[in-house]
Order: sequence, then structure tokens, then C-alpha cells
Amino acid sequence: MPIESWTTQEETPDLAAHATAMIDAALVGKPLARDAYWAAVRKGYNTPYNDPPRKRPAAPAPEPVLEIALGAEPLPVIVAAVAAEARAA
Repeated sequence: MPIESWTTQEETPDLAAHATAMIDAALVGKPLARDAYWAAVRKGYNTPYNDPPRKRPAAPAPEPVLEIALGAEPLPVIVAAVAAEARAA
């Protein structure tokens, strides 16, 4: 579908030159240099409109498993020994 325009292809270079001259005249006396201005325009033109996708947070590291070596004695024997020491104290 063609886009309607009031300008013709023959007018385009003259209009572009006129617009560039107006922008250059507006930049006179400003701290922003002509090259810096056009670099910012190109950067803005080439920057995508959508925000980049958010990074998903990394999965939390698993808790380290604490292993206790109890030796050859079963756990109820150790608990009984600790309880007897607690009563004696």
C-alpha cells in the first residue's frame, strides 16, 4: 500500500539539505558539536523501541548438606549417653 506524500522524489534532496542547514544553524553557539548531535540522532534511530528482556534471577544455590559421622554406635545410644551426662551435671 503506497504512502501518500506531498513531496516528490525530486524535492527530497533539497528538503533534506534545507533541514540539515536549519539544524546546523540551531547548533551554532551551543556546546553540542554537529558531529555529536548527528551521532546521537543515529544512535536514537538505531536503538530498538522495546526494552531488552529482563534477565531471570539465577536459581538459588542448594543448601550444603551437613553430614555428621557418628561412628559405629547407633543414634539412640549416643542420645542416651548425652542425656545421662546432662543429668549428671
